[in-house]
Amino acid sequence: MHSGKPERMKPRHAAALALVGWYLLSPSVSPAQTHTDLKTFTAPDGSFSFRYWGHLVRCKSVPEARDPDVCSGYVPACDDLADPFHHQTSIACFAYPKNKFTDTPAFEAATFSVEVVDEHTTAKSCLAGPNLKDPEGGGLDVDKRGTTIVHGVSFAVFEFGAGAMNQGTDVEAYRTFHKGKCYQLGINRASANATVFDPPERDLTDADEREVNGTLKQALKSFRFLK
Repeated sequence: MHSGKPERMKPRHAAALALVGWYLLSPSVSPAQTHTDLKTFTAPDGSFSFRYWGHLVRCKSVPEARDPDVCSGYVPACDDLADPFHHQTSIACFAYPKNKFTDTPAFEAATFSVEVVDEHTTAKSCLAGPNLKDPEGGGLDVDKRGTTIVHGVSFAVFEFGAGAMNQGTDVEAYRTFHKGKCYQLGINRASANATVFDPPERDLTDADEREVNGTLKQALKSFRFLK
């Protein structure tokens, strides 16, 4: 792979990752998937649950234990970008399997994650969004995309991207303050620029994008608090 000047990869506003409104929370489901394939994840403390397609791969919360071929790319794809200057507790991270896209290294990882951003102890600080600026003023810009409702709960929605060496991560972050905790749900995508390979590699098609994002959105749209 040729190395290039590090730059932020722009969020995929024209692709399925772009967050415009609630309709994007209705995933496309492939004919092979049925509701009998859905499994339920319940938080260890019983605070929430969500349903996910059974072919997703559960990523371990310890970074060193993650399968780098499924759960992360050159840039992390689980909760690592949640808020680099505040401590967060990872509760769940499920990755889309790569076996369908092994013919292109442009697809690195795609995950749905849930974490608690521990240092945000008020609704105001939580709903202000991820802090991706370093103390010197550098860092990443975060775009606020309004709010959405998931099972009766309002979530503030944010979008940002990070990249280097022609690789990067796009993130949709959903935040809500519930029972004194700042919960963040994420749809995270790690990818590489297909054109920098020699010869250029295949990029994901629109159908591929719909399949991946529809699968991850299933977990997001089914998220609900149990207490």
